[in-house]
Amino acid sequence: MIETLLRCIADFHRHRSDRQTFPMLEQVQTALDELIGQFDRGELKMTVDTRPLPVADHLKAAASSGNPATDMVLQEFKRVAPLLPWRQTAGYLDVFDSSYLDNYGYVQLIGPGSIVEHPSVRVGVGVWGPNLHYPMHSHEAEELYDVLSGEPSFTLAESPARATKPGDAIHNPPWRPHALDFGATPTVLLYCWTGAVVGDAA
Repeated sequence: MIETLLRCIADFHRHRSDRQTFPMLEQVQTALDELIGQFDRGELKMTVDTRPLPVADHLKAAASSGNPATDMVLQEFKRVAPLLPWRQTAGYLDVFDSSYLDNYGYVQLIGPGSIVEHPSVRVGVGVWGPNLHYPMHSHEAEELYDVLSGEPSFTLAESPARATKPGDAIHNPPWRPHALDFGATPTVLLYCWTGAVVGDAA
């Protein structure tokens, strides 16, 4: 079910023009290529439990950008999203109210406790509804966000907020606090983590 999506993500990272800017992508690419090789050899079998969340409805309004690289990943994710196990960070359930939780969620494709297990890489897609504020948070893992849809604004530690658009990338070193503000349309972010990927954000 997710094989084509993983191939799309692997191709996206393999051909991106800024790949040398983010050394962490070498580890992500290696993990993706190894998993795709297991698919090709028939070694990787999985059962995916469908666990929908209300936020998935926002994908209907998540517009393509005209950027072929990001649109390829976005369209394949939209195709399989209704069948995937959506989740929310456990530590957030007592922090955010229902209006936020109904408009936030993600699918973790690779990583600890994910559709495909991996001990040192996380890869997934997160979705947020319009006009939300994601407060300052941090995590030990190194992180790269790629904007697939929407125009979120990122605030990193003490830096000014940075407006983004589809095709933009945001890098977060380990433990660097960061916050997000989401615009008038739904936001879809491809993310990858490397390093200490077991612990969630707080």
